[in-house]
Amino acid sequence: MTITIKELTNHSYIDHELSATLDSTEAFEGPEKLLEIWFYPDPCAIPDKTKTLRSIPVQIWTDILKLVKCEVLSIKSTKCMDAFLLSESSLFVYDHKITMKTCGTTTTLFCLEEVFKQVNLLLNWNCTLDNGKFSPYKVFYSRRSFMFPSKQRSIHRNWNDEVDYLNKFFTNGKSYTVGRSDQGTHWNLYVTDTNEDSLLNGDTECHETNNYEYNNDETVEILMTGLNHKCADQFVCNREVKSATSSIDEKDNDADDEGHLLGYNMTKKTGLDKIYHESKNSCFHHDAFAFSPCGYSSNMIIDDKYYYTLHVTPEKGWSYASFESNVPVNAVSDNKQDNVDVLQKVLKVFQPTEFCLTFFCKNIQNSRSFQRLISDIDIGPKYTKIDKIIYDLDDYQLLYLRFEMKNTENI
Repeated sequence: MTITIKELTNHSYIDHELSATLDSTEAFEGPEKLLEIWFYPDPCAIPDKTKTLRSIPVQIWTDILKLVKCEVLSIKSTKCMDAFLLSESSLFVYDHKITMKTCGTTTTLFCLEEVFKQVNLLLNWNCTLDNGKFSPYKVFYSRRSFMFPSKQRSIHRNWNDEVDYLNKFFTNGKSYTVGRSDQGTHWNLYVTDTNEDSLLNGDTECHETNNYEYNNDETVEILMTGLNHKCADQFVCNREVKSATSSIDEKDNDADDEGHLLGYNMTKKTGLDKIYHESKNSCFHHDAFAFSPCGYSSNMIIDDKYYYTLHVTPEKGWSYASFESNVPVNAVSDNKQDNVDVLQKVLKVFQPTEFCLTFFCKNIQNSRSFQRLISDIDIGPKYTKIDKIIYDLDDYQLLYLRFEMKNTENI
């Protein structure tokens, strides 16, 4: 049985011209800048349910992303979220929050002023304090140390400059440098205190109905460098040569979609669509793109409201891959899986020489993943644990782990 382009993509938007011309020949900065803004703790807290972040037109998001120096390749929409696949990583828009993850030399923080302006103008969400700064429910900004910091634009060359810029917008932010900064393997975090006033808005009964998701929010990120060469080669493509094993009917397909078609094949070949055990009632959507001559990005959506996203820069000398997920494994896999299992599946695909894992958790008592990760987990004989650091961050806990491969001679 073959798959048609309409069955494969089912996008609400594709930029065909960008898909056909995007090129990744130049040396590329893999580590992403990750910005997450929660305007409300959940959709139930939104005062007017007819006006949410998803009400903002796509063209407005496109203009905002131009400030960040990236473009929209395609969009997948479900009843709960819009997942944007970008020329440099991803954007996820929910009714009450956004998550923007951009790599390369993007200027992620330069979108802040326009985001708050549009939210106030179009949605009438006024997060402005008397001093002119903003106080949404919660803000996170993080990134791993860059491989080529001198190539970054403006404030993004230096973490202290980024923090100073963030402090122009927020009054209650805290900055952390986590791990070995002297080895260039550290991870940086900026996080604001939780604005509890947001909990006073919206429908109380609705809050109680969605209490599980709100109180059990968790996010895992795996950032990998020094990918095994054979593993990295899986993300190198030649658009002139189509996969002989492709199960896609391409007879009536536009060549402009070739990047998405090759991305689909990469996803299937590497098994990246099988990271999570699916329960009987779960639904799954994916949107992947293969860059030319190499590189890969994908957004996977589970049960219409959870995502995991992967981005790969496979070039020897600066190879990098990232995995990020807000999937609560206990909710989607019939309690047969946790994030240790997820970690092992991801490592099997990429076999990095070094990686760090960050895990944010709102309720450690109910998180099987957190309890297993803080124990002395055995992820196989190849890796040695270098760091384990735990932070209490207001109403979240953060776990940071870093591992190195014991023997890299044959990598």
